Amino acid sequence: MMRNLGLMFLLTVILTNRNAYAQTKADIRYAKRLFEGNWINKKAKRHLSISFDYNDYVLINDWHGKFSSDNNTIDAYKAFIEKEKLVMPEEKEDLHAPYCEILRKGNALLYRCKGMGPTAKVFIDEIWFVREKE
Repeated sequence: MMRNLGLMFLLTVILTNRNAYAQTKADIRYAKRLFEGNWINKKAKRHLSISFDYNDYVLINDWHGKFSSDNNTIDAYKAFIEKEKLVMPEEKEDLHAPYCEILRKGNALLYRCKGMGPTAKVFIDEIWFVREKE
């Protein structure tokens, strides 16, 4: 009996967590209009490429310098749509990444991250991006 209750509890936690970021098709279409595409911060020479390859999350590629450079590294992040922002949850286990979010403010994007540990409640890093001209 206790074993069955434990399994039911675990299954409930897994399903609840898995659907925490579930979005309607309308939410996804709206987020695509707001965020999809290539973005740049010219001063920092930093680029973002935001795509909606999957229905359950958004793929964000982040790099500095020129995309074609051989010594360039591209970081990839998974984000979830939460109201009118993209959310990258804090990762404490494997990657040790802070909580970050991307918001649309007029024609620009604000990419901001919280600190980890004692500064976890405060945004410590904020950078603005504008849509890259093709």
